[in-house]
Amino acid sequence: MHMTNEEHSHCGCGCGGHDHDHEHEHSHEHTHDGVTHTHAHTHEGEHQHDHTHGECGCGHHHGEQPKDEDTAVLAYMLDHNRHHAQELAAIAKHLREQGKDDAALQIEKGVEDFEKGNMRLSIALSLVQ
Repeated sequence: MHMTNEEHSHCGCGCGGHDHDHEHEHSHEHTHDGVTHTHAHTHEGEHQHDHTHGECGCGHHHGEQPKDEDTAVLAYMLDHNRHHAQELAAIAKHLREQGKDDAALQIEKGVEDFEKGNMRLSIALSLVQ
């Protein structure tokens, strides 16, 4: 799911470019012990949307995705992935408690892979901030 809440602040140059405050909400459905539930994750941040009109001299670039938006999405995704790694670790623990060691081991290996990927995302984030 993707929801957007926008507030406009026009740049005043006549080009139509303006900033937006956005709220991004993503939902993920999970099943634990036969019970299905949904987790919602929200990401808020201000970023500029540029329009393809050519340069107008107003100080914002038309037609490019702002670096701030990339950085905000990367930070959100890193946090989001860390949250899912924690959820998966909890599932592995529950499966191990139920004697389902083989399944738990596979999930634990998956969590290790998540953590390796998160480390790379964290490095990338530090390089763009």
